[in-house]
Amino acid sequence: MLTPGNLAFAAALAQVHGHCVAFIDSGVAQCWPKLSHELMAAFAALQHPPMATGPKNVHAEIISPLQQSAHTASAQTLLPSLAHVEIIPGGEACKDGLQFAQRVAKICFDHGVSRHGAVIAIGGGAVLDAVGFGAAIAHRGVRMIRIPTTTLAQDDSAMGVKCGVNMFGHKNALGCFATPWAVLCDEQFLSTLPSEHWLGGFSEAVKIALLKDAPLFDQLETCATSIVSRDMKFAAPILRRSAWLHREHILNGGDPFEVGSARPLDHGHWSAHRLETLSHFALPHGQAVSIGIALDACLAVELHLLDQSVAARIIRLLQSLQLPVWHSLLESDQELFEGLEQFRQHLGGNLAIPLLTAIGATREITRINVDDFRKAVTVLRTLAS
Repeated sequence: MLTPGNLAFAAALAQVHGHCVAFIDSGVAQCWPKLSHELMAAFAALQHPPMATGPKNVHAEIISPLQQSAHTASAQTLLPSLAHVEIIPGGEACKDGLQFAQRVAKICFDHGVSRHGAVIAIGGGAVLDAVGFGAAIAHRGVRMIRIPTTTLAQDDSAMGVKCGVNMFGHKNALGCFATPWAVLCDEQFLSTLPSEHWLGGFSEAVKIALLKDAPLFDQLETCATSIVSRDMKFAAPILRRSAWLHREHILNGGDPFEVGSARPLDHGHWSAHRLETLSHFALPHGQAVSIGIALDACLAVELHLLDQSVAARIIRLLQSLQLPVWHSLLESDQELFEGLEQFRQHLGGNLAIPLLTAIGATREITRINVDDFRKAVTVLRTLAS
């Protein structure tokens, strides 16, 4: 991605002018110690751009206009320059309160980043969230370029329009909607992911398959062993398909900024967010979503929406991907059930939970009582064993 002349990088900065700043996830910086220097070199190359040669997998129909845009930008008097690079903690630590979001905003002012410049975030979903929030509140919105480095960020979160931080004991309590200026995914970053983070992102691929793409679910079942062994020949197409489906929903789903109550992409997430909080974020988001998907499948069974054999199939896939479907916190049913009320408030007052009726089809549920929830936990315990 940062090779001088790379079409995607040049296009992302084609209409960016003046100073830019970059923030790198500390875990990424540790695995890629030359990344800061490579980023600086990539910016330097934009000052005297060679003829861009795009990566082979860039669609032919977008190469020409992007290339033209990149060369148009090179004629501007204020070409993009990298004024500052900073390493920040990865994971939920950077989302703990406003510290790092405020830091991002201050750096923008300290280094003269205007609304025509850009903030670049390189890291996992949490770093994209915190840095994105900081960029969104600086000057009421500095352009944000996301460079996701985890499976979960590349196949889901980087494609969205939300950013935020955790406050008041709630996940994503403060935040905003901010459309990214560009998203650049480089598969090389995935090669250094710890196994837990490599696998965690595939829970979102399972989720989007359950919601929108039954053939993708079949593909996941077929490729599960290859995914666990990190064979990119099988994993990469699934990550790309998941990213595309998430992006398409944001673009064409009719409610990108969540004005209404429906949250189709939040299947499995109401309990996942609560599990993360109750575990003090010891449970990573991807693994929490996996448990949430399994629990929602069992809820659908209990509400007579889904056949139990389908729920069992979903749980088997998650387990074959070495993702958890059970956690001891599920025994604290009252505390976990309170997460449903928190989710309702987060939605804006009306509960709207998408539950499966079949793989690839859902129905919106507006009421779940505690007895149905407890019975679903019992079903999950049985299917998970």
